[in-house]
Amino acid sequence: MEFYQSDRWYFGDYKGGLPGKNYSFLLYVVILLLLVQISLTTEQTLKTDSITIWLDFALELIEIFFVSDYIGKLTNSWSKSDYRAKDVLPILLSAPAIADFVVLMILVTNKFDNDSIIVIGSYIIKMSVSIYYSSFRKILDRLYFIVADSPARTFFPVVLLSIVTYIFSVLMYIVERFNDPEHFGSIVRSFWFSIVTVTTIGYGDVTPPTAIGKCLAVAFGILGIVCIALLTANILDANGRFERLQETKEGPEADASRA
Repeated sequence: MEFYQSDRWYFGDYKGGLPGKNYSFLLYVVILLLLVQISLTTEQTLKTDSITIWLDFALELIEIFFVSDYIGKLTNSWSKSDYRAKDVLPILLSAPAIADFVVLMILVTNKFDNDSIIVIGSYIIKMSVSIYYSSFRKILDRLYFIVADSPARTFFPVVLLSIVTYIFSVLMYIVERFNDPEHFGSIVRSFWFSIVTVTTIGYGDVTPPTAIGKCLAVAFGILGIVCIALLTANILDANGRFERLQETKEGPEADASRA
């Protein structure tokens, strides 16, 4: 993937070229408007004639933008092939181009209600593809590195947290099963309280009735804080490794540009 830094309004293409900075920002704004539009169309109290007209108008503008985005990417892809006729079909049949085309057909044909699962799902697919093929890809690459570079090291605290959660569920079952069988009558029932306690969410909808149960909740809540702190530290460490690798890769290019 390459980013077009010189042309900030570059649409991007289906051959690895990502949009310019300004166009990426515009894309994010349109996606945000689309999310708002989807949310508002599901609210029954807003389905008045005037509001419906404005929501439909906003959707039409968004659809026009996505159609223009699709055509622009096709054109840019073809231009990178010096407009050779034999390259048209491979461009149209590329995976991102097909995904864009299918979603656009669903959106512009209006065969389904705007609040149907198919249409909303199409919106989500289109947004995901658009975000993936934008400058946001840099952040996705960073996240992928954090997850995939050394998962056993990075996410060891998650495994530890899972073990702690299960042990806590067992102990709460043993201690509180007769005092509160509704919430602690089995290990499965104890899981909810264990999860919200160990992850420090603590909704407060379930509480242990005995002093021993409350002491256990405090102890395992502290263990949960430690596990989450370890996970955060490991993610930051992986992020630091990614930054160092990026600096190593960009070092020779930066030296060449200065020369």
